[in-house]
Amino acid sequence: MSLKRKIHNLLNPKIGEVWMLHRVVEQRSEQPDQRVLEVTPDWLEERIVERQRQGWHFVSLDNIRDSRHWICITLDDGYRDNYTLGYPLFKRMGIPFTVYVTTGFIDNQLPMWWYPGKQLGICTDELRKMDTDPLCTIGAHTVGHPKLDTLIYDQQYKEIAESRQALETLLGHEVSHFSFPHGAYNADTLDICHRLGFRTAVTTNGRTVRTDYAPLELDRLNIVQPD
Repeated sequence: MSLKRKIHNLLNPKIGEVWMLHRVVEQRSEQPDQRVLEVTPDWLEERIVERQRQGWHFVSLDNIRDSRHWICITLDDGYRDNYTLGYPLFKRMGIPFTVYVTTGFIDNQLPMWWYPGKQLGICTDELRKMDTDPLCTIGAHTVGHPKLDTLIYDQQYKEIAESRQALETLLGHEVSHFSFPHGAYNADTLDICHRLGFRTAVTTNGRTVRTDYAPLELDRLNIVQPD
């Protein structure tokens, strides 16, 4: 760690963690690039209980400003198993969570190319049911899951704005949180998120959240189940 980073961390103490997850599965894949995205319910429950015993409390994205020593759980892309396996676990444990949905993946309209030949997207009815629970927050994650920093401004705006509008139409309420696909973004992305009025946007940079955090560049930790 550089001296500059050490000084920064000293002046801006850690206040929380945003966990980045993707899939919750009964059995993990054999392919390493898929396996790294997957955790089992039992393993995830053990991690939650472990942190609770250490004095951490789990909060929603809407409440991170009002607390310290918190953890916020997020899941990217919009897999059906977020509803079938993740949601029952979070419900039973009373744990708030956020699912960032790529709207093209709903009802498997677009393929998740990193899982070739498989239809893993959440269904419309399942998304609506999960959204009715106060524990659940739905966030936007673009229409087609591109690397936003490779697109021009207007293309980025279309991906971000249309995904949020589709979710708001589907769910009947405002969608205030966003996740950068692949963790890729630039100054244009931040400007668009500001213009659209998102309360938070999350990265994939592997850092904890400190007192000087930027709401539209909220740090996240990638939670990986060891083999």
